[in-house]
Amino acid sequence: MTLKRIPLVGLLLVGAACHVVRSVQPAQFIPTQKPPIVWVTYTDNSFVPVTGPTMVGDTLKGMWASVQEPVAIPVGQIQTVQAKVSSPKRTAMLFTVLGLAAGGVVYTLATAGSGGDPNFLGCPKVKGTPLPDC
Repeated sequence: MTLKRIPLVGLLLVGAACHVVRSVQPAQFIPTQKPPIVWVTYTDNSFVPVTGPTMVGDTLKGMWASVQEPVAIPVGQIQTVQAKVSSPKRTAMLFTVLGLAAGGVVYTLATAGSGGDPNFLGCPKVKGTPLPDC
């Protein structure tokens, strides 16, 4: 992995940590949040991803994501609707862990090389004398 990709991976992890997919009430959620995609489970347990969802009366309309065909699903045929929503708790946990890790790195760098024997050159000593392998 090149060094240029490390920030990109970090951004992807942050984005993943800040969101979660959960069940939503389509009549309230879709008009207010305008999600780009929702995942609909029918009452017969079949499943369809819907892009560009809108609520028209008691019908969820949009495009079937995998085949790009229009769909219209009456609310009575919907078991669940799931969407990606923000997760403040996961975001807080992520930044807490990142803060602790950064603090640990700063502490380690700040205390590296301080204290200890100034004559130590990397050879372990037993009772004050270097081992014969050094």
